[in-house]
Amino acid sequence: MTSVRYPAAQSLLGLHLVVLSIGVLQFAFVPSSVERPLLAAAALAVSTATLLLVRLLPALQARPGHQHAIEIVVMAGAIALLAAATGAARSPLIALNVIPLVALGLVFGRSWLVLMGTASIAVLGFLLGVLTPDLDVKSPEFGMLLLVTLVPGAAIGLVVAALTERMRNAVRRIRALASTDALTGLMNLRAFEQVLRLEHRKAERFGRTYSLIMVDVDDLAQLNETLGLEAGSSILNAVASAIQRSIRNSDVAARLGGDEFIILCVESTAETATAVAQRIRNNVYAGTVSVANRLIRANVSVGVANFPADHLYPKELMALANRRMQEDRELRIDPRAEA
Repeated sequence: MTSVRYPAAQSLLGLHLVVLSIGVLQFAFVPSSVERPLLAAAALAVSTATLLLVRLLPALQARPGHQHAIEIVVMAGAIALLAAATGAARSPLIALNVIPLVALGLVFGRSWLVLMGTASIAVLGFLLGVLTPDLDVKSPEFGMLLLVTLVPGAAIGLVVAALTERMRNAVRRIRALASTDALTGLMNLRAFEQVLRLEHRKAERFGRTYSLIMVDVDDLAQLNETLGLEAGSSILNAVASAIQRSIRNSDVAARLGGDEFIILCVESTAETATAVAQRIRNNVYAGTVSVANRLIRANVSVGVANFPADHLYPKELMALANRRMQEDRELRIDPRAEA
């Protein structure tokens, strides 16, 4: 979501600067329209200070949702104060209320937030109407004035919110495709390596352990040659399903490519990882796949490596798990290899 929020944050900055610029221009070129200069100056000062603070305070930078919400609320309040200083409900700056509503749709992509923002601005508009001389807030004139102020901003905000939500959904789908193996639905190697690097850093920092389990499907190439690639794909999907049933919720499974899979057992001891590996072997063997009116039973070879007992670096752990997987295959093919 970060890649979507970053341009949204930049757009929000631009919208806030538009509000500030128009307020300053009102001071500079139409000073006679500013009936309460101190109020207008205070609105511009508070808005500017907020614009700077939300981008400098580390606590808010770590929580962009709160940062954006504060900025939009202050923006709407500044517009209300500028309007109060330049004619209240009849101020030309009332038209700026479209900006916070567009900002809500752009940053959060939620229609209900746009509607809540519209209701809040309606309350501010009512208060401005009360402050406006010779304007009856119960009159049709004020009602039309309020509608003209709110409806365009609400409509644009709702459209922008819908478009933003569609864009975020598209980004989520693209990310899922980029990190997922198309055949099995498991994580792909690139995404798995990113997760492994993060977990390795945590393990080093906090003194945790983790394990890697390498899984290889036996005789898959021979199966592809005799029964076709569709049979091999069915076996791979069955093995992937067995792996997902065998691992814990905290573990991460990925397909390395070809007939190989890898599992990251988070905060796992050697005993736990060995038990998971055996569970994978049993669940794979317990299942069958129907191909060309034949029931096929798969077998897998497994190898386990543990951090930090076996090695201190992820790549070497993967290599060690792979070697142990090959040793497991050789041992099952020829039990005398143990000697």
